Amino acid sequence: MKTALERETPASKLAHLQTHPQNTMSKYSIQSAAVVGSGTMGGGIAALLATIGIPVKLFDIAPRELDPKEEKAGLTLESRKVRNRIVESNMAALKKQRPPSVFSKADLELITPMNLEDDFAELGKVDWIIEVIVENLKIKQSFFEKLEGVISDSTIVTSNTSGLPLTAIAEGRSDGFRSRFLGTHFFNPPRYLKLLELIPTADTDPELIEFFKGFGATGLGKGVVVAKDTPNFIGNRIGVAVGGFDLRYALENGYTVEEVDAIAGPAMGRPKTASFRLNDLVGVDIMYHVAQNAIAALPDDPDAGASEGPAKELMDAMMERKWLGNKTGVGFYKKVMNKGKKEFHVLNLETMEHEAPTNPKFDAIKAARKASRTVGGRIKALTASDDKAGKFAWNSTAFAMSYSARRVPEIADEIAAIDNAMKWGFSHEMGPFEIW
Repeated sequence: MKTALERETPASKLAHLQTHPQNTMSKYSIQSAAVVGSGTMGGGIAALLATIGIPVKLFDIAPRELDPKEEKAGLTLESRKVRNRIVESNMAALKKQRPPSVFSKADLELITPMNLEDDFAELGKVDWIIEVIVENLKIKQSFFEKLEGVISDSTIVTSNTSGLPLTAIAEGRSDGFRSRFLGTHFFNPPRYLKLLELIPTADTDPELIEFFKGFGATGLGKGVVVAKDTPNFIGNRIGVAVGGFDLRYALENGYTVEEVDAIAGPAMGRPKTASFRLNDLVGVDIMYHVAQNAIAALPDDPDAGASEGPAKELMDAMMERKWLGNKTGVGFYKKVMNKGKKEFHVLNLETMEHEAPTNPKFDAIKAARKASRTVGGRIKALTASDDKAGKFAWNSTAFAMSYSARRVPEIADEIAAIDNAMKWGFSHEMGPFEIW
């Protein structure tokens, strides 16, 4: 049975949103939006907004050259179809996403494709602009410099950066711009992962922060966590460090990709994507760049990213091969057809070859499931085991707990913020302090 929201049309959803209490109690209001960057994350955010009835203008760059199909059709670089090719292509992919990025295909009618050369002035006609472009500080700064010339003095501007300093991104902008600017970091896929990290700067209007707390929770249905403007914020700071530890531990102690994912999944209160499948889902390149940001920005925190050694060499090799995960069809796992059936072959971390799955099983995991029906009891039983699964579970859990403890109050003032970020952003059933 569909929910009341699913049964609504885009127009009726917008009418409902416009009369929502959070829009009548603040000088800020969001009735329209623009998302700049139409890739997986940008498209997902646009779809999320369209789902609740907000009209969205979705932007991307205009191509610099024709593709073979366009040449054959006699099109030119001035053709609107060509100039919107990138955003239109990403919208087509959005429509095919599984799980679906919207409640109903009708919601996509609220998304209008545009490009950043012909339609830049349209950015000045919306209430909220979300920047989701490449993780490069200079590129972002250049974009916002140009953007400030077309927006009004009431436009809300946010960045979905995964970890670049918001203060640095807004450097050089006017006082008014900076007062209406903050980070709104969604996790992928935006419709399904609950976490929304708000990252204000020292210049962000406190009323805007309060507005987004309400809008994020009641308008977007998110679990909102306020993070400090530190590298990688909360979720990625902890998540990337734990993922990096798991990779290093696997390489140093002879664990396979399948073994790690068999252990670091539901048995430890984490989702089925576990560790390596999560990298493929999010994007090996995304995880790589977030780790590189941490390495550059946090020289005194060697655990923030794998800066050298076998783990760094492995990730470098995957980037060179463009093994970026699900988006390229090959990463730690590779989808292949075997006698008409789909299989996921697994990367051998020693040979760098993808091999047929072996589906490893561990007695300690079976015993932990029998020992307790609660997540905490299961983790306690598993980490107490002395077999290969228990050793990995204990070392990964101990690292997550101790690393999280060392990050307070650097990244957050409250331990609940860290626990919620890991639960809402990474679908962990318990946060590190709850496990502790």
